Amino acid sequence: MTSMNWAFLCWFALPVVAAQYYNLDRSLLSMITGLMSLYALGVLVNRVIASCNTRFARAACSYGVTFVLACYFYGQFLSYYLQGSYFNQQFYYHMNLSSVTETWLVYWPLMALFAAWLISFWICLAYLRHRVPFQKSTRASMMILVVLSLVLDPGLRQSAIVALTAKGGNPVQSLSEIDWQLLKLDRKALDNDGLIAEPGKNLVLIYMEGLDVIYTEEDIFPGLTPNLNRLNSQGAQLENYIPIEGTGWTMAGIVSSLCGTPLVHNLGLDGNVIMFSGFLDRAVCLPDILNIANYQQVFMGGASLSFAGKDEFLNAHSFDRVLGRDELIPRLADPLYLGGWGLFDDSLFDLALEEFNVLAQSEKPFNLTILTVDTHHPTGEPSASCDHYPHSDNSILQAVHCTDQLIGRFIENLHHHPAYEDTVIVLTSDHLGMRNNAFPLFPQDYDRKLYFNVLNAGPHFPRDRLATPVDLAPTILGLLDVEHSASFLAGGNLLEREVLNLSDAENFANRQKAIEFINTRHLSSLGGEGELIYSLSETKFSDLEFSEQVADATLTSMGLSFDSTGTDPYFILPEVSFASREPLHMYVTFQSDRNSTFTLYYQTEGTPYFSEANTIKANTTAGENRLRLRLSDVPSLGGKLRIDPGAVPGAFVISHLEIRSE
Repeated sequence: MTSMNWAFLCWFALPVVAAQYYNLDRSLLSMITGLMSLYALGVLVNRVIASCNTRFARAACSYGVTFVLACYFYGQFLSYYLQGSYFNQQFYYHMNLSSVTETWLVYWPLMALFAAWLISFWICLAYLRHRVPFQKSTRASMMILVVLSLVLDPGLRQSAIVALTAKGGNPVQSLSEIDWQLLKLDRKALDNDGLIAEPGKNLVLIYMEGLDVIYTEEDIFPGLTPNLNRLNSQGAQLENYIPIEGTGWTMAGIVSSLCGTPLVHNLGLDGNVIMFSGFLDRAVCLPDILNIANYQQVFMGGASLSFAGKDEFLNAHSFDRVLGRDELIPRLADPLYLGGWGLFDDSLFDLALEEFNVLAQSEKPFNLTILTVDTHHPTGEPSASCDHYPHSDNSILQAVHCTDQLIGRFIENLHHHPAYEDTVIVLTSDHLGMRNNAFPLFPQDYDRKLYFNVLNAGPHFPRDRLATPVDLAPTILGLLDVEHSASFLAGGNLLEREVLNLSDAENFANRQKAIEFINTRHLSSLGGEGELIYSLSETKFSDLEFSEQVADATLTSMGLSFDSTGTDPYFILPEVSFASREPLHMYVTFQSDRNSTFTLYYQTEGTPYFSEANTIKANTTAGENRLRLRLSDVPSLGGKLRIDPGAVPGAFVISHLEIRSE
């Protein structure tokens, strides 16, 4: 064994050993095979460098290869450290610049450790690489080392086993392949056009960071959550509220509970999913329905809005104001009273109470949504104003105890407000607690569940029904007594029925694959991966026809913008070929300065002109509108299309317009 092999093994063993230590399913076998995989890689790298016969080639090869491997091993360590498992969907959703830059205050020691670790290895490498004698290796021996390093890697091996042994879950290529009734999916969620909604009660929705039911168990953590336990007896706590795939981190929990579908996508970079440009922004979610019902809506969270694409999602779904760390700091009495994630929860709830008082003074119903942060893994950060939990010095338990105090105090203040009786209060986990320093205190056989409790729900709320986060939105609308015409893809109203009865593993896998296809192709920004039939971005300005009431029209990379001087502004697209017999949809994103009606006029083979009989309409609101219009129902579609973005004077910007096949 050369000095090169030993150096590689010693340096790179550090994150490998650390990763297995933080593995929730750690075993001696995983530790041994991980080190064996590492040794095979060391020999492989040694031979690759030995085969380079020039100084430049050796430098480029050694530093390049080790940097790639360093990123892999350290990324693996981070994944295990933060969530207790190998790379998964949650990890990929946080692979963006915002998530890195917004967490440096919390994780800067880990970042500094990585830099020091890599630089020290490179220094060692600079000394050793010239001492490796030139030697050619056979392709067979190199391939054997590659295979051994891959097969022995615990994370890769387990991922391969899961993929090979998974039941069902065949990829879905078309909506026609989906058995909607068997998989308990609602096809109408893809065509939520012309929605109506009537207002009901006010809503206060509190997402508690990583706070699952186990913390409320008195026999496990006595006296930890006295306020939540008291509220459980006053409200209606779900006893069987469980997570499913696509609900296991903050944004997944929020998206799935507000939109009635788990946050699963085809995570291809070509769809920009990882960079959050298509964050289920075409799904009709709870705040969209409340907006139609004329609710005032405010989101408040202590952390940065840019972390994990939170701002992208919330701003696309009808909140009037979205307030995070940067927006709330100026309202603090002490702007320096901050934790690593942003505002402490005591500051957040103080500001939320102020916001509640303002919202309650309006004649409109309101939705105040709050996201806590003190209990964030891995160690938590309890607010300074909280009492100490006397039974343990564990920092996560201290943070949970603190959040319990703050929520109890907040709801007590609401209870004395005149608007309380007309307000439904929902307390829920955003997801199960991730790997944190309280995990060693959890009983190994405990069946962990999400927390959900609702106040002012009425006496008939079913506590014992099996539920998942996707059921929250339709259930909350029922609790608010909001009459609406919306449909949700995977969620159902628990007040009406028990909605999750897919105990069969194969059916559930097929269900998730169908949801992944629908989310990616139909409920995200670009309208999916279907064949592009027409795009406004590829159209010349001279090929568009405008009505006389269109003024100052311009077509740039930002889209088509114009002013309307009357009540009949429109433009006509160039002739489009509709040879495809697949289902066709038009996807439109545009800005308007007032409420109106979007109208699409179409021609057919029998009617080569525009008439009111051949139209598709959708109600629109002031601000951004995202529409999905189904063209497949039009018989003998052909010729040109006329777009009337609104029958009112004003300014319009059409930033996105495409026609795609399914």
